[in-house]
Amino acid sequence: MHGRDQRIVAATFAAQAVAIGSTIGAFSLFVKPIAEAFDATLLQVSSGISLITLTLAACGVPVGSWLDRGAPRRVMLTGIAILVSGMALASQAQSLGQLAFVCVLVGTGIPMLGPLTTAAVVGRAVHEGRGRALGIANMGLPLGGLTFALMGAFLLEAWGWRGTLSTFAVAIGVIALPLVWFWIPAALALNVDAAAADAAPDPAPALARSGMFWLAALPLGIGMGTNAGWLAHLAPYLADVGASTTHAGSLLAASQGLAVIGTFAFGALADRRSSVAILVAIFAIQIGSFLWLRSHPTLFVVSGIVVAVGILGGGIMPVCVHLLAERFGAGSLGRAVGLANLTLLPFGAGLPVLAGALRDAEGSYDRVLLVCAGLLFTGIALLAVLTRAGRPRAA
Repeated sequence: MHGRDQRIVAATFAAQAVAIGSTIGAFSLFVKPIAEAFDATLLQVSSGISLITLTLAACGVPVGSWLDRGAPRRVMLTGIAILVSGMALASQAQSLGQLAFVCVLVGTGIPMLGPLTTAAVVGRAVHEGRGRALGIANMGLPLGGLTFALMGAFLLEAWGWRGTLSTFAVAIGVIALPLVWFWIPAALALNVDAAAADAAPDPAPALARSGMFWLAALPLGIGMGTNAGWLAHLAPYLADVGASTTHAGSLLAASQGLAVIGTFAFGALADRRSSVAILVAIFAIQIGSFLWLRSHPTLFVVSGIVVAVGILGGGIMPVCVHLLAERFGAGSLGRAVGLANLTLLPFGAGLPVLAGALRDAEGSYDRVLLVCAGLLFTGIALLAVLTRAGRPRAA
């Protein structure tokens, strides 16, 4: 990568770190404190992550189209403004209804800075070693989760959830604003080499009518949605199995931070190996991990499994994006990933609510773990059908 491309990758890395780390990555830390503050159930509070997921998925298509028109800086600056405002408003909320509004607001800002933007911007800017570049940029997701989870774990005890959210608002602006302003181009045309190598972009309506597209997109929704739903309840789950607040916060941070290994390793591997085969391997090992947790191992073993699931989950996004780029071209990658984000709706939005309801009703997460394993098995089945349906176009 040339210097310009490296700066773009660095800026998308930082933007994704604050967008995901401060919201989805740290969400489970706030579930119990907010439930206690408003005398609410875990189901009610955990519904907030579903509102975030619903909104970011619904906004994926328009944001993806906006990005494909080549104005990434404007998109990303808008996202920063939304997230800073949302965190500030959340810190002053006086009811669950106000927090629900903030969740919807924040959900509109996440795709302007998160994996969707990373995919569209890096996909257009970089062709040589695209998988490696996507892997590096997507390392912002786990490292952002680590940073904000650790920050939140310590600040919650010192300043409470309101002070923690105020600090998050400041951190988002300080970290992301200068990098996006100086390193993301005001306009970004499709890389000349990429344009020559990729077939003509598929318009969004054509993608939506393509069965092959949905076979490639659904594993993204299943994989990311299942991992996001699990992450939303990770801290309460760890509390159930005997972890202290500090231990749970540290494991939440480690699960996301060490996911950088999977993000980089699997992203780079996608340049040399089948994206479908990599995803099948990730899903299969995660299935085994969730089933192992149902056997109620010791806290030491649970800690190791939690970290392993996080490392594997880190590879899902870059490999799925690489799969979409292989099959539909970099020129329409923003629209493809934006449309694929819609597949998060039933999984990323539904699983946190279902998990909260099952935990409230049964007093444990055993059924939730089985649901996670079943969803990932469905993802493997879809990837098998995709493999039989046809070969990818050259990228």
